[in-house]
Amino acid sequence: MKPAARRTGLVMRDLPDELIVYDLDRHQAHCLNRTAASVFRGADGTRSLDDLGLLLGDGLDRAEREAAVRMALDLLGQAHLLEGGAAHSPAPKDLSRRSALRRAGLGVALLLPAVASVLVPKPAEAAVTCITDCTSQLPGTGCNCPSNSTPPPCQNVCFPDGTCGGAGFC
Repeated sequence: MKPAARRTGLVMRDLPDELIVYDLDRHQAHCLNRTAASVFRGADGTRSLDDLGLLLGDGLDRAEREAAVRMALDLLGQAHLLEGGAAHSPAPKDLSRRSALRRAGLGVALLLPAVASVLVPKPAEAAVTCITDCTSQLPGTGCNCPSNSTPPPCQNVCFPDGTCGGAGFC
């Protein structure tokens, strides 16, 4: 089995110790931890499970690397991040995160793959949730000034100082 990760219809951003992948077709964002990101990046259709396991680094024996790769592929398949859908060779039935934690111990537990997914609203859906108070909002959040009732929704953005402004010039 030589799995291939999807490369089209995705926007990716590297962060320290994780990779954010946005699926343009499904409007979902996925946060991949270091292990899942290594498998995702390495799954180019030319590498075997053993080859992908070597990307995880030292400190694991062959069986542990293979189990981690299979688990990562299963999670990536569930998130629709593999070509052709789910992985073709699922992890053994007795391999769950809980059983892997019990067998591997805390040191190896940090290497278990994780994929956290969240549904992201389409731009039109996000526009109807435009805010008018930027206090405690993340910079770049769409906003409109309370006094602006006629401009298009979210014509402005929140600034780090908690004010709303930009294109609509509040």
